[in-house]
Amino acid sequence: MSVLSILIADDEALTRLDIKEMLEGAGHIVCGEANNGAKAVELAKSLSPDLAILDVMMPGIDGLDAANILHSMNIPVLLLTAYNQPKFINRAEKVSVYGYLVKPITERDLLPAIQIAYARWREMQNVREKLENTQLELQSRKMIARARAILAQRDGVSDYEAHQLLIHRAMDLRITVVKLANRLVNEAAL
Repeated sequence: MSVLSILIADDEALTRLDIKEMLEGAGHIVCGEANNGAKAVELAKSLSPDLAILDVMMPGIDGLDAANILHSMNIPVLLLTAYNQPKFINRAEKVSVYGYLVKPITERDLLPAIQIAYARWREMQNVREKLENTQLELQSRKMIARARAILAQRDGVSDYEAHQLLIHRAMDLRITVVKLANRLVNEAAL
């Protein structure tokens, strides 16, 4: 497992200390500690940890609200709690956390949970990246299809010939076919 930079937030100093010792003993870096959700969010903004471990019940912004904010910052969260009632678990499901451990926790519980949480988060990052790439590819194909239609109509050529014209003009101008297609579509809109 790679070394992670981890933020810990728990209103109990002793719990934070125990978790810190477990993490550092396993080679991780504890980049920050907070005793409430607001401080956890503040530290996450300034430190950009690889992962955050948050207690559910903290003063002010609780761990679930803080987890929601950290999720929007693209920081994976592992929740710790003394509560295993369904209302907490259901709420945790809705804020996209990557794990939920019930206290008291041991190193045997914590370290695998961190590894799995981070691995699931990386998988989600890869899926999100693939989705974005697919969306960009689709937009590019649509733009090229529009440009081909414009050329075919304007120059009185077939779709295939319009596509070949696009490719050759893009090569002559030393730009991508997508950039040329954007230009043609924008010019046609004027």
